[in-house]
Amino acid sequence: MSAHSEDTKLEVLNDHYKDSFGHLQQFIKRRDWLFFLILAVIALMLFQVFSPGEASATISQFISKRLDVSATINITVIGSVMWFGLLGLLLRYFQTLVHIERQYDYIHALEERLNQAFADDRAFTRESKSYLTSYPLFSIWAWFLYTIVFPVLLMTIIVYKIISEAKTPTITKGLFAFDCAAAICIIISTLLYLHLMHFETVKSAVTSTRRKAAHLYKRFRGVEEIPAPQLEAIIEPGPTEQSPIEPR
Repeated sequence: MSAHSEDTKLEVLNDHYKDSFGHLQQFIKRRDWLFFLILAVIALMLFQVFSPGEASATISQFISKRLDVSATINITVIGSVMWFGLLGLLLRYFQTLVHIERQYDYIHALEERLNQAFADDRAFTRESKSYLTSYPLFSIWAWFLYTIVFPVLLMTIIVYKIISEAKTPTITKGLFAFDCAAAICIIISTLLYLHLMHFETVKSAVTSTRRKAAHLYKRFRGVEEIPAPQLEAIIEPGPTEQSPIEPR
């Protein structure tokens, strides 16, 4: 009866694992789609910055044909709409990234539970141990581009765009204030995302460096090495934080 009960639990856990993994894949597709939409909006903004005349004519013609209107399109209003659209896309994009990271942690926990039922320690480790073992250099590079280079470039483009708008004589004070508010919200959201993704990683690296430096200093001075618990208390006061997010 006990064996049957354990088999039933394992089957239910396996079904839940498959459902959770399918749920995760849906959010990964959403993340990729949002990323391409964000790139498209940024491209339009850069088009406005470096070729304002051509951008205004092209965007006005496109909207006139799509909406079948003959009235003159106010391109500054369209620019503010683009700011609002970019803010909405980025908020949803960052929310999706955070959700994916949390789901990966949950998937790892499920795989660990399932792995305990098998003699092979590599069973049910697709997204955890097997994935993170011998992590490819290109994957690390892609993770660096996605989570560091892209957010930094994004903030740089946002600042450059708002400065260029400040020099535009045709934009009204109301629309410019709206654009500035959207730009500030985008920068704050991006900084919070960077903090979430990298703060614990940086903190862990600094702590490890301090630990090694303390050991080297004691060896250089010829002093007996400090016991590990005492050393931890010296260099890591306060509660233990959660482990850093692994690159994907």
